[in-house]
Amino acid sequence: MTVERFDLAIVGAGPAGMAAALEARRNRLRTVVLDEQPTPGGQVWRNIESVTTRRPQDLFVFGSEYADGFSFAQRFRACGADFRPGARVWQVEVATPVAAQARDPDPPGAFVLPSGSALDTGPDDEAVHVERRRTGADRHLFYTDARGAHHVAARHVLVATGAYERPVPVPGWTLPGVLTCGAAQVMLKTAAMVPGSPVVLVGSGPLVLLLAVQLLRAGVKPAAVVGTVPSGNYLRAAARLWPALLAPGYLSKGLSLIGALRRSGVARFAAATELRIEGTARAEAVAFRSGGREHRIAAQTVLLHQGVVPNANLWQSLGLEHYWDAAQRCFRPAVDTWGNTTLAGVLVAGDSAGIGGAEAALFAGELSGLSIAWQQRRIDTAERDRRAWLARRALKAHWSVRPFLDRLYQPPSAMRVPADDDTIVCRCEEVTAGEVRQLALTGVPGPNQMKAFSRCGMGPCQGRMCGLTVTELIAATQHRTPSEVGCFRVRAPVLPVTVGEVADLERPSGS
Repeated sequence: MTVERFDLAIVGAGPAGMAAALEARRNRLRTVVLDEQPTPGGQVWRNIESVTTRRPQDLFVFGSEYADGFSFAQRFRACGADFRPGARVWQVEVATPVAAQARDPDPPGAFVLPSGSALDTGPDDEAVHVERRRTGADRHLFYTDARGAHHVAARHVLVATGAYERPVPVPGWTLPGVLTCGAAQVMLKTAAMVPGSPVVLVGSGPLVLLLAVQLLRAGVKPAAVVGTVPSGNYLRAAARLWPALLAPGYLSKGLSLIGALRRSGVARFAAATELRIEGTARAEAVAFRSGGREHRIAAQTVLLHQGVVPNANLWQSLGLEHYWDAAQRCFRPAVDTWGNTTLAGVLVAGDSAGIGGAEAALFAGELSGLSIAWQQRRIDTAERDRRAWLARRALKAHWSVRPFLDRLYQPPSAMRVPADDDTIVCRCEEVTAGEVRQLALTGVPGPNQMKAFSRCGMGPCQGRMCGLTVTELIAATQHRTPSEVGCFRVRAPVLPVTVGEVADLERPSGS
């Protein structure tokens, strides 16, 4: 099989991936962009081209920020990058890995993000000088699309896989009729489908408010919005309110959504605890405690949400240095302000490097594109820093709201560490919280050892749906920190692939 070679391969055509591609093409880099979706846009701008051209009346449902994605997607289409939709990347190999060891101060013009959301823990410019001295150090990507399995190589790889919703393991969450808020939004964007009523939204985070309003605009009035933000979170977040006021429009958007819900008359509950979803063959009701009272609301559809976390499987499979972010309650790769990781030639940008939102991802992708162009000698240092100045300034402004949001919407412990032993944690292998807790009590030190005893994390999702819960369950049981416990060791293939597809591939000589 002939291996196509590029200067840059980008995994993900969301805001970060598209922005990086635009910058790379501006600097004449031969660029390929691989994405699972049939059209560019990622999760935030999913199906934006089709909605704009075929269902323009639905743009009102999703709002002006969604509509803005159309022009950006069109710019991406026209930039000259080789966009390959429907491509499921299941393995990335670094043929001749070079670990970047430098830990010197950031380059001139770099900034330090607010406390709790720093992205300055990785290699700096001195580290990537290693790559500038290297030639022919290809990174190999293997992916599958409708035509079969394929193999491309590139001097640099940018992982821009975005984020996915944090799993919410509560009693009854595996019943039919229980979805995530993100899944409901995907159906609304791709097929104009609305969930069956009565529908109850449960959880915390901006997406809960946004989806509730979008459903109202689509003609579906939720039976209730059940908030799970603990009262203490408001006090903790208040200390970070002033920097958040400097962020462009975030708080005003949130207040606008809250106002729309109040005017609609949708029932709202706050600080809900002891949540469970009741039903036999399917979801029938949501039960919880709020305001000192027990509540039970009939529901045909229950939509859960406890924020989003980085889609980490691909970069974890590369063995990148990473750390536990206590504020966002997730693992993040160690990257510098350009997105460079501890593996030469591999960068991570956007929400896959830490949750910052779509606007922040755009500027993070632009900075990564500039760094790659500089490393491949398409621009000099002065030009790179000059063009990066505005992106850095905008990125810092968007990140200034994160400490406030991370503290306000940090999921309560009960949503992360199930108290009910019968609650399923690993959906693929049907492992319960009680099994994980019991193994932790016997001294199993971490998630990888847990696999050997329970098969937890060995299903098709490779621990994506249970990894964070298992880490926190072990940590809570053994009175350790999640950082000490660690995470699942992800190995390729990171997505399901058939033996036939793997067998069809011929490796190039020397790889």
